[in-house]
This record gives sequence, C-alpha cells and structure tokens, in this order.
Amino acid sequence: MRSRSTISPILALALLVLLGSASAASATVYDITASDDLFGTLKTLQAGDEVVVHDGVYDTGGFLEVTWVGTANAPIVVRGADGERPHIRGVSNQNILNLGGSYFTFENFELTAGSHGIRLASAEYATLRNLSLHDLYDVGISCNRPGNLCDHLLVSGNEIYNTGTDGSGPGEGMYLGCNDAACTVSNSVFELNYIHDLSGGTQGDGIELKTGSFNNVLRDNVIVGANYPGITLYGFADGLGGPNVVERNLVWGSQDNGIQIVGQVIVRNNIIVNAAINGIHSKPSQGFEAHDAVLVHNTILGSGNAALKSNNWSGQANNVVANNALYSNGGTAIDFNGGAGSATVVGNIALGGHNAPGGVSAASGLGDFADAANLDFYPPIGSALINAGDATYAASDDFNLSLRGDGSPDAGAYEHSAATNPGWVVGSGFKDADPPPIEPVEELADTAENWTDTVADGTTGADATTSSDATTSSDATSTTDTSANQDVTGSDDAATADSTGDDGTSTPSQSQDEGCGCTLRGPVSPAPSLVLWAFVALGAQWRRRR
Repeated sequence: MRSRSTISPILALALLVLLGSASAASATVYDITASDDLFGTLKTLQAGDEVVVHDGVYDTGGFLEVTWVGTANAPIVVRGADGERPHIRGVSNQNILNLGGSYFTFENFELTAGSHGIRLASAEYATLRNLSLHDLYDVGISCNRPGNLCDHLLVSGNEIYNTGTDGSGPGEGMYLGCNDAACTVSNSVFELNYIHDLSGGTQGDGIELKTGSFNNVLRDNVIVGANYPGITLYGFADGLGGPNVVERNLVWGSQDNGIQIVGQVIVRNNIIVNAAINGIHSKPSQGFEAHDAVLVHNTILGSGNAALKSNNWSGQANNVVANNALYSNGGTAIDFNGGAGSATVVGNIALGGHNAPGGVSAASGLGDFADAANLDFYPPIGSALINAGDATYAASDDFNLSLRGDGSPDAGAYEHSAATNPGWVVGSGFKDADPPPIEPVEELADTAENWTDTVADGTTGADATTSSDATTSSDATSTTDTSANQDVTGSDDAATADSTGDDGTSTPSQSQDEGCGCTLRGPVSPAPSLVLWAFVALGAQWRRRR
C-alpha cells in the first residue's frame, strides 16, 4: 500500500505566502462622501481595508458599535481625507463611536454631540490620531468597560475640550481603565494631545489612568483648565509590569492638583503652573501605597497649597524627589505629610517652606526664570537652577528633548543650553515636539525590578496599543480630611457609574443597512500566473510522491 503523499514544507510555505498576499491584495479602499452610507461601511470592514471620508456632516442617529479586526500586516484604516476634517455628530444619550478590535487606525475626524466621543471596548494595537472631540455630554476618549483590556494604544495629536456639557457625567478628557482594576490599560502611549476647558462635568480630569494600569507613557501633552487634576494616576499590583511614565507635559491652571499619583510611576521634565491645590501630590488610593514614585526634573510654580506634597511615604520604598524646581511664591514648596520616610531627596531648588530632611537649596526668586509672568520658565544665565541637580538622578533629556549631557544637570524641566529658550514657547495649543519612538515593551521588562535605573532612561515605558470598555466607573469627590496623614483637599476615588450611551437600546432614526453607495477602487487580485505556478508546483510534488 502506498504511503499517504505529503507536501514539502517549502512548497506549503510558498502557498501560504501567496494566499496571504492574495488576501492582503484583495483589501478594499472605500471613498466616502456625505451622500454615502458611512456607518454601514464601518460595520463591514475586513483586514487591510481603508476608508477615506470626505468633508461633510455624518449623523450617527443613535447607537453605533463596530469591531475592526485587522492584522499587523493588514491593518484597518479609517481616516478623513487629506486636508479635510469630516464631522461625525452623535446624539446626547449615546456615545458617538463604541469601538473595539485590533490593528486599526482612526484619524482626522471631528466628533461632537455624543456622550463619550470614543469609547473603546477590548482593543489592542490601535491608533486614535488627529481627532477633534468637543462639546460632548461626558468624556472625550474612554477605555473603561469593566472586564475589558486596552493594550498597545497610540493616542496622539488629539484636541479635546468642552466635555461634560450636561453637568451630570465625569467629563474627563481621557478616562482610561476602571476603579479597582476592573478594566486596565497597558503598554500604551498618550502623546502630543491638547486637552482644555473641562469645567462642565462633575469631575474633569485631563487624563485619568485608573488602578491596575501599567507600563504606559503620557508625554508631551498640553492640559489647560482641567476641573480635577490635569493628570491622575493610580497604583497596580507589584510585579505586574513596568512603571507608568509622565514626562514633558504642560499642566496649567488645574482647579485641583496639577498631577496626582500614587506610586510606581516616573514623573519627569513636566511644567506645572497655577494648580489650585498641589503641583504634584502622591498619596495612597484604592488599597495601593505610594512607593516607587520617582519625581525628577519638574518645574512647579504658583500652586495654591504645596508645590509638591506626599502622604504616608513613611515605611515605603524607592521614592525619589530629585532635581526639581519647586517655587511656591512664599507658600509651601514641599510638604512630606507624615514624613519622607526613606525617600531620596537631592538636588532640588525651592522657593517657600519645606519639611524635607535635606537635598533642598534655596532659590534666588522668580528671577531664576527668564520671564515667569509670561510662562517662560527657561533658566537664564545666573539662575540658581543651573548645575544645581544631582547627576545620579539626571534625566537623559529635558522638556525640549534637549540632552542633559554635561554631567552637571540643571534643576527643573529645562537644561540651559542657550541664552534664550531654544524650544517650544509655553502656552495654549499643541506642543511643538517630535518625541522619539518608544522602545519595544520586551526591551523594558526590567523596569519593574529596577526603578532607579529608569530615571535617566528617556525611553522607559510602552509602545502603542488599544483596548477599552463601555461603562464609566469614575473618580468622584473632592475630599477634605482632618487626619495628619491625609490631604487637605483634592480629588480621590469614590466610584460613580455612568450608564449612558452604552447599551444600544435607542433605535437609529435611519436604517444603516441599505448598502454602500460609495465609489470603490475595486479589489486587486494577485497575478494569476503566480497562483497558477504555485498549484503546478504542488501538483508536480504530489505526482513525484505517488
């Protein structure tokens, strides 16, 4: 009896490559105008498809949820046409777009008038870029559906403003993760976003990263006029992953703390101006203690309470306060409430009182900045900040991405290298910066074990993925307490749930299943001769083995 014939591995691999190429080549490009069925098209996309949408107003009419499953080699791309900004308009009781999946990009759109602008369900390797989200009843961008995981997101270059317009929802710019780690965000990058005017909701954080989320990077964002902290981060289980990184952001005019954290985070090269309460505040929350908080090279000015405050650091390990410029205009520069514990405190310059155990030198005054009244915090020649830092805890670059390479780092967010600031002029609007790509997560696996080594590493963090959810569980109250080891005021985390915009119970006013009237650039098939020769080769192989 003849043995069963087999196909050689080489020919089998060749066939798989050809078939894979055929699949990628058959991807469709949709060219959509306002007379076409955009939302029907969005529900049918396959790996490799691209949707190019032209100017016009596209009304969702109600609940809209899509899942896009692309691949690394054949991502799904949905974008506004070059030089155009199509407008997607929602309804008040529904999110504009509920979106999940993998390997997709959504970019170049304006979104208004829904509950959440975009609410992510479970998603990975997703990009949200160059979007304008405003005049929303609740949150700009969220990943907060319990049980969902958001991983490898890139959220970049978006403008978010006028959230929480009905006054009943939290109204965050970005709400990422859930209370008590009921959903998480990991290995993601949130960069170059401009978030402002968040006074309409019950809370109004600029970017809030919830408990259990790890190995994320928040960098080069501009956050102006947040109602709660400009940036809020919580803790995560030890050993789960690398620290979150908050770097080179401008946080200006928050009506609460500027940046609020627990621990397991690197906060470096940020500028925090005119926070109503504390510039940076580290404190326990949701069962997590404040350890492994590395606060280096930040410039803080004009806080209503302390420039830098901590709660309950006594007994906690690996906290670092180094090379900061902490100016409180005659108030409190540093308040270690309950003591600094074993924290390393070195190379700081302070204006105002403090209870640090050491590592703090006196500022000369506001003359240490080029023009503080006009938001120019660059150190001029003769500033007390120049060469005042400790080289052991020097970051590799500064707020402008200029290198700190002379072995004598300056305190604060800038490294003096010219007579005047050579970088972006601080103010409202997008930050002009070109941050380098984030290193692959696999190369950062040691960060969870060696926190101090990451202080000077300008690439610590994540790469870029997506995942999300659909119920808003949120931080809620401004708390005032009388305990010596608690905060005076500031947002914390009494969970409140938002039930709007997620259940799909509303009936769209227009049918979305009438088919696509759009213009297609038809699928391209692989060259027939290649497919034919593949099968000829396989046939020859089979005959030889008979």
